Amino acid sequence: MSSPKDIASGFSISGLLDETSKTRERFPIVEIEVDVIEGHPANVAYSMDERSIKNLARSIKKDGLTDIPLVRKLDDGSWQMISGHRRLEAYRLLRESDDAFAKMPCRIVEGITDSQAIVLLHTANYFVRALTVTERARATEALGIEVERMREQDESLYGKRTSDIKAAIVEEQTGRAISGKTIQREEKLAKVIEQDLSTHWAAEADEGRLSAASIELLKDIPREEQARLFAARPAGLSKKATTDFLKERLNVEEEADRRLVKILDDLNAYASSMPEEPSEKDREIIASIKRLSARISKMAV
Repeated sequence: MSSPKDIASGFSISGLLDETSKTRERFPIVEIEVDVIEGHPANVAYSMDERSIKNLARSIKKDGLTDIPLVRKLDDGSWQMISGHRRLEAYRLLRESDDAFAKMPCRIVEGITDSQAIVLLHTANYFVRALTVTERARATEALGIEVERMREQDESLYGKRTSDIKAAIVEEQTGRAISGKTIQREEKLAKVIEQDLSTHWAAEADEGRLSAASIELLKDIPREEQARLFAARPAGLSKKATTDFLKERLNVEEEADRRLVKILDDLNAYASSMPEEPSEKDREIIASIKRLSARISKMAV
């Protein structure tokens, strides 16, 4: 193996899904009972939410199955899904009320290793549907395992960046260009979304409805404060308008924090100027200042 592109081994997702390709002849389409097809463990990286499955089921019932799933037969004779887990669940949902969906047309992919099956699973998702930011990142992160396997077989790959090799795999398999820098950026962004954003903002960012500037503004703010900002945001704002809203609100709050800190400093300076043995009235004033200082400190954090 001299190049990351050699992972294709004579076939690609674009070839498998191209009805006019000669490659298609190598992988026949057969109908398989939906109950005997097992999901691939690596598919946990992708969303299987109930609402999207129901929407997909309605679409399939109306327009038919436009993209044929990819499956492989394992050594024990069982069937394993490679690409098409959401379509499989949609068929199972439709089968509950219509026996016409008891079997599903699938393209049989033979002669591939476990490693190649995982690569096909992740790159197929790039090809057949739009992914969220975190789904794309999980896919490319999962390809890191394949990159390490490739390095073990070809020492010349040790000098190449992992993200560039991942990009080469995706491009070779799907025919769609992507840069290593884009992969790095998306993987980093996905970590911020998952680790630093509150639930509602994370959902917005994951679906691509937040700008990078908005995410940067939010990531260092406590989640409780993020939730308050989300609730205060007017409905229907564009990505740019959301960024402007956050900048305005956060600048106002930062200015208020600065004023509170100045008040706190002034009060402490006044308390420090009291005589070493203050009178009873002075002690009452100092106690009041300390109480106010404590409250202001909490507000300014």
